[in-house]
Amino acid sequence: MKKGIVSKMYPLSKLIIALLLGITSIVVHQWQFGYFVVLPVMFMLALVDGKFKSYSKKVLSAMIIFFLFIFLVQAFFTPSSNIIWEWKFLKLSVEGLDKALNLTSTISVFLTTLLLVFETTNITDLMVSLQKTGMPNSAAYVFLASLQMIPEMSKRSKVIMQAQRARGIETEGNMWVRTKAFFPTLSPLIISSITDIGDKAATLEARAFSSSNPNSFYRDLSARRIDKILPWLILLACVLYMVWVFVPGIGGM
Repeated sequence: MKKGIVSKMYPLSKLIIALLLGITSIVVHQWQFGYFVVLPVMFMLALVDGKFKSYSKKVLSAMIIFFLFIFLVQAFFTPSSNIIWEWKFLKLSVEGLDKALNLTSTISVFLTTLLLVFETTNITDLMVSLQKTGMPNSAAYVFLASLQMIPEMSKRSKVIMQAQRARGIETEGNMWVRTKAFFPTLSPLIISSITDIGDKAATLEARAFSSSNPNSFYRDLSARRIDKILPWLILLACVLYMVWVFVPGIGGM
């Protein structure tokens, strides 16, 4: 399958760009940067790369779950005298609305950029690129294991639920039925996860994971010239944007 323009990029370059945009969002603390600059660009890149459907589904799911709660709490429960709308104990203020927009904007920058990185990057390639920078094997493995833990447990949980259904245990229905079916799966899920940790440890040692000798990589990854230049261009753009925001007379606050 042919890779898209974002998928072809060197994994570490994509991660650096995502972190640069996230840090810029924290520093400038302006909701327009997240909602009017980063968010449209990330969706456009996902579209160009051919990942729009899966990417937008993940982004929108996360935004609906987290943003709605965070936005409502910040918007309606921030103390202020500039009330623009009120209903019983709910009070929407100018300061609360601005705070809610700024906070959710910063979260959206980290969410959309990092999701695009992981949507267009093989996690093993990302680990190899981190190791090539001199990161210790143990740190790279912890990073990789952390990213894979939730998807692996979710996959294992589905397998256990299918096994329960094969034994005639009812796992589908209303909330009470699903709750009763869920708790019996915890024990095999935890035990299988612990067993898997032991198997992984044995596999790593068999591959000389703790050896002090230089590593060799079976995945041949190399950064192209554009992969090396682009993070510096993004850094320059972020610095110029911060100057434009903070320096009076240029565009300043």
